[in-house]
Amino acid sequence: MMFERNFGAWDSSVDPAQKCINTVRESDIFLLFISEKSGTFYEAPQRTITHMEFIEAFNKRKTILVFVEKSIKDEYFAKAKRLINEYIENHKEETQSFPSAAEMIIALEASELTSNVDPYIWFFIDDIVKRGLYFETLNLAVAPNWKEYFSDLLRRGVTLLPAKETLEANEEQLDRYDKFHDIFTAVIPHVKISGFHDLKILLEIFQKGLTAGTVIHDYGYTQETIGTFSDCNAVTLYEFQNDRLVLKERSGSATGGEPFYRLDNRDSYVALTYKNLSENENQIFFKEANRTFYLCLRLPLQVMTFHFPCGSDWDTDKFIAFKEYVQSVIIDKNAMVIDLVRKLIGGLQP
Repeated sequence: MMFERNFGAWDSSVDPAQKCINTVRESDIFLLFISEKSGTFYEAPQRTITHMEFIEAFNKRKTILVFVEKSIKDEYFAKAKRLINEYIENHKEETQSFPSAAEMIIALEASELTSNVDPYIWFFIDDIVKRGLYFETLNLAVAPNWKEYFSDLLRRGVTLLPAKETLEANEEQLDRYDKFHDIFTAVIPHVKISGFHDLKILLEIFQKGLTAGTVIHDYGYTQETIGTFSDCNAVTLYEFQNDRLVLKERSGSATGGEPFYRLDNRDSYVALTYKNLSENENQIFFKEANRTFYLCLRLPLQVMTFHFPCGSDWDTDKFIAFKEYVQSVIIDKNAMVIDLVRKLIGGLQP
């Protein structure tokens, strides 16, 4: 009844899933009760609406209270948690990728877990645990002490959502950039580029133009922040000569690196990119030892690599799970610079 008083009647013309997400955004506190039923599973985001509501509350830093029915909580920690971890590791080993939620549900459905509990419940609880949230035991035979919980919440106060930044685009300036880009794009293929006065300075200019970003997982109805990466701190340029890729120049923190790589070097990101990709394609790599993303651009006769340091929360598993998202964000955020690199460096004449 509180819900109806606070948020009013539901408009039948509004997507009910979106209405649920919008309601979470308007709330200060998110209460989640988990028993044996999981609700409707949405194929596109691979989540139930309740799970997406939880993700929205988590991302918006709402106060979240989770209550899990005692027998389900006990079985998760006794059996389900181990089964989920084993399945994920096996799937990674076989496919070099993480299983989808639908694949997890099928696997859990075939397991020896309690049959009257929707398999998605175990997947949902596992996500809550991995986010580091504590949850209370819900004993259906004993009513929770709501007065104690909410008295504590009132003492802590209600956290207001930070004010949203309002930035208005300068339409006149954008039009000028668009016009310049169109002219430049049309002219550059007809210009013969024989070389540069100082290739190192050129790489430093490119490096400074490539900026930091945030990797987002879009569920359709809501979004989740996965991690961040910093501004580009190094660039290398290798050129194909005979049977090898020879270092032409480097900038920033790229003080190491071999003077050349043979094409059959399986440990070289540069060699793998040149050998396996077609012209104007790109590939993203990750090295856990120094927490760095490497975006490699395959040019006609060169491979240019941009180094992006990332947060300490990134590891190999996380990179495998969100590799496509990382590459997409880096390229989308730095599209104009990368396009310029392709046209200038890719236009070098042998």
